[in-house]
Amino acid sequence: MKKRVKVSNITCTNCAKTIELHFNKMENMNARVNVAASSVLFEYKDELYNEDFLYDELLSVGYYGIKDNEKDLKAKKKDKIDLLIAFVLSLPLLYTMFEHLGVSFIKVPALFMNGYFQWILTTIILFYSGRRFFVQTYHSIKAKNLGMDSLVVIGTSSAYFYSVYLTIKHNGMNHNLFFETSAVIIFMVLLGNYFENRIKEKTSSTLTGLLSLGAKQAVVIRDNEEVLVNVEDIKVDEVIIVKGYDKIPLDGIIIEGSTYVDESMLTGESMPVTKNIGSKVIGSSMNLVETIKVRVTSIASETVLSKIIQTVEETALIKPKSQRVADKISSFFVPIVIVISLLVFFIWLVVLKDSISSAFAPAVAVLVVSCPCALGLATPTSISVSSGMSFKEGVLYKGGEFFEIANKITAIAFDKTGTLTVGKPEVTNFIGNKDFLDYTLSLEKHANHPIANAVLDYHDGTIYNVTNFETIIGYGIKGNINNDLVFVGSYKYILENNIENEFNDFDQYLLEGKTVFFTVVNNKAVNMIAVADELKESSFGLIKELKRRNITPYMITGDQEKTAKHIAEKLGIEHVYFEVLPHEKANIVREIREKEKIVAFVGDGINDAPALKMADVGFAIGTGADIALDSADVTLMKEDLFSVLYAIDLSKATLRNIYLNFFWAFIYNIVMIPLAAFKIFSPTIAGFGMAFSSLMVILNALSLKLWKFKIGDVEK
Repeated sequence: MKKRVKVSNITCTNCAKTIELHFNKMENMNARVNVAASSVLFEYKDELYNEDFLYDELLSVGYYGIKDNEKDLKAKKKDKIDLLIAFVLSLPLLYTMFEHLGVSFIKVPALFMNGYFQWILTTIILFYSGRRFFVQTYHSIKAKNLGMDSLVVIGTSSAYFYSVYLTIKHNGMNHNLFFETSAVIIFMVLLGNYFENRIKEKTSSTLTGLLSLGAKQAVVIRDNEEVLVNVEDIKVDEVIIVKGYDKIPLDGIIIEGSTYVDESMLTGESMPVTKNIGSKVIGSSMNLVETIKVRVTSIASETVLSKIIQTVEETALIKPKSQRVADKISSFFVPIVIVISLLVFFIWLVVLKDSISSAFAPAVAVLVVSCPCALGLATPTSISVSSGMSFKEGVLYKGGEFFEIANKITAIAFDKTGTLTVGKPEVTNFIGNKDFLDYTLSLEKHANHPIANAVLDYHDGTIYNVTNFETIIGYGIKGNINNDLVFVGSYKYILENNIENEFNDFDQYLLEGKTVFFTVVNNKAVNMIAVADELKESSFGLIKELKRRNITPYMITGDQEKTAKHIAEKLGIEHVYFEVLPHEKANIVREIREKEKIVAFVGDGINDAPALKMADVGFAIGTGADIALDSADVTLMKEDLFSVLYAIDLSKATLRNIYLNFFWAFIYNIVMIPLAAFKIFSPTIAGFGMAFSSLMVILNALSLKLWKFKIGDVEK
């Protein structure tokens, strides 16, 4: 069972580590935290755990799971109230800074400078508005995993209790207090978290949009009655009724009615698709015309949409090598900062002979300015934005390694049928007596083969009754029509059975990569038909662009040598493997890997599963229900082959964005900690800087949306 839980107070990688450590020590339980989306993806056994258990356990370690939109709104409202209280009560304390700075022309009321007055205001801000930081610190200490909240608590508490001591000692008359430091730091961090959460919502907007695509209820026929039930309660093989302009709730097969269905949100195709009895329909697509009855083939958690949502969720949890290094740094970052803060205090107090108050300020500033959050947000925010962009273009990332090796791909191997070609054979040439084309049609009507479908699409004629129908393996099909013996099949049959044949110029069609077959009536060939699976328009441009980028294209096909070489030559592919059986493709990919550095494979994602797994990067091309999410690192929901380049180029842009995030996060701490230690700015300004660092990382991730896909110098 997989369950995604939204959590209101996840702020950094240390929060993630606390949650993961708590849950992952449990039997048959796995928890992975997406910091950018403030959510946890759980995998567990239904027999051992349930949803209530997850929420209770999250609460036990100080994190608040949100079950529904209403609770989400309440959590946001509570955050706003805390922020508002901190803001209002901080204003008088901020006003006292004019006195501390020696601004003589602004008169600060005596009440504002009173230590007891400041104590009261700061206590409310620190322990009410800022209570979450203390709760989180308590649980992080229990988990032996100190995070950003610990730095905030140590810094503000130190300033607070030192100020309490001075207030009592001097009966509220000491003006060198740090109450405003504690209060304003809490306000600044709350303000930063507020903006950070609002911006995070933009990075995970795609997932939210996907979740909203699915229907919540459906009309099911039970005991001959129409009943409205939640989609989660519908079982496989139950029959649902879908009216015109209603969403189709679940994947299924139409058993009654015909209609047009809009599948654009999954396939990217804008034109509605005709659906009749026996047609597959995809859950969350839109029924545009007539009422239909659908037999359910997948429960709610196993629909195409659910698998896509699962893939998008898991993509955001991808951790490239750079992020894993950053996580290790974050784990000992806080203890190092605490040590630095103590050293700063000691040096100012003992070595430089400064006063306690003067030594105290830079020590607190060091604690507050340090921020491990930016390191934790560097990868998930960029990948979340990238996933949203790619989904809109029909690209789903899955494999974590892809982001690190996309820029190293040196060769791409392509399956032919359905990948480089349209995947649907069409009649290209007809030679002979058209009077007998109805015979060809009538016989092919009984065959279950793509070539038979090509003939049916080509000719809309009279269908005669066929008796004694027989499939001759390796040759074709035959049967009796109107007392005539009719055969439709290969030249090999004609040759071996001494059939009278005047169509001897078929070699030219074979050289063009076409499949040729004949119709024989009473031992005489009466027509010849050439069928071809046409190349996709995008195939030509893609191969040309790959070669421009010095990426070597390969083609792997089951076609005979002449056909394979003709198609390869037409596309400009020098390396071609022909007459390959499906199970042999993986071995060929392994062979190519031995010659090249990093090899990608592009296939239809079903028959090509072993090859997709064998390649360094697997691209599965499919539409709707045919998407192979399990075998590939990247799933392409559109037929346009330029999606391969789009996926590669966007992953490169994403990786650059991640590295820029890391650069900012490291440079921020390298620069700001010494500035704080040397009293260049106050603890209050340090609080603003800490909040600003996380915002910069998130804003940089959002800048990915400005990226444009280009082929050569042309923007696509």
